[in-house]
Amino acid sequence: MDTYNGWLIVNSYYNPAKFNSLYRLLQEAADRAGLHFSKWTSDQRPTVIGSQAREPKPSFVLFWDKDVLLAKAMELSGLRLFNSATAIQLADDKAETALKLAAAGIPIPDTIPAPTCFPGCKRNPASAEQAAKILGWPLVIKENKGSFGQQVYLANNVREADRILTHIGEHDCVFQRFISESAGKDLRVTVVGGKVICAMERQSQSRDQFRSNMELGGTASARAISPLEEKLAIESAKALGLDFAGVDILMGKTPEERYVCEVNSNPQLQSTIDACGINPATSIMWHIRSTLNSAE
Repeated sequence: MDTYNGWLIVNSYYNPAKFNSLYRLLQEAADRAGLHFSKWTSDQRPTVIGSQAREPKPSFVLFWDKDVLLAKAMELSGLRLFNSATAIQLADDKAETALKLAAAGIPIPDTIPAPTCFPGCKRNPASAEQAAKILGWPLVIKENKGSFGQQVYLANNVREADRILTHIGEHDCVFQRFISESAGKDLRVTVVGGKVICAMERQSQSRDQFRSNMELGGTASARAISPLEEKLAIESAKALGLDFAGVDILMGKTPEERYVCEVNSNPQLQSTIDACGINPATSIMWHIRSTLNSAE
């Protein structure tokens, strides 16, 4: 079996110790699939825009970062990225995700982009009040970019919305309808190569916490999914052009009422392994190998 050489690109600045186990999982899965990669932080692998690379190019890049400009520069130099720069950009921006999913006919919570706020300006809480007239209170407010649920807020009234918007400041954000039936719980579906690998239901352990993220104290358990949930997860990854993804689905009043909440381009793996007993890294690496084989 031929061995393909590649790079694993990770963020230069956000690199907590817990990510070391993630990178180890990826490395071990790569070895089993006949892939070999070296790990580089994004500042160790600068790419000059408009210049031909003078060093041998790897067969692939596993881009485990959200540095979209670096990803685009690497693609311009001829590198094949998993996931692609465009897919990462769409998944990393919650407004862009909502636009792309809605255009594909995929149900999402009703979403209103907040007005752009320039540096030095103060957000007007009237924008949240206007959104709430359509979406209702409580109102979900999300920064367009964020991870682990840490940039997602719930406002029960305009006073709370004002405080949240002041905190967000100039960062872009969206207003979203609160799906009360899914408060504190959601479904994380892992998709690789257009197929569902596994799914887990995440549940908050606090009645005061409307987010289910594991980093916020949530728990998870494996769950069989319905044909509708499988279809939504696969179509969401396809709409954003993702080779692999973690698709978050909210539950509605009935089994036929589901909403795609977010799509993650570089989902965490350990919680999925712990809950489902399945390592998505294995599927990711064999998908990369299959794609490279098909390109030859």
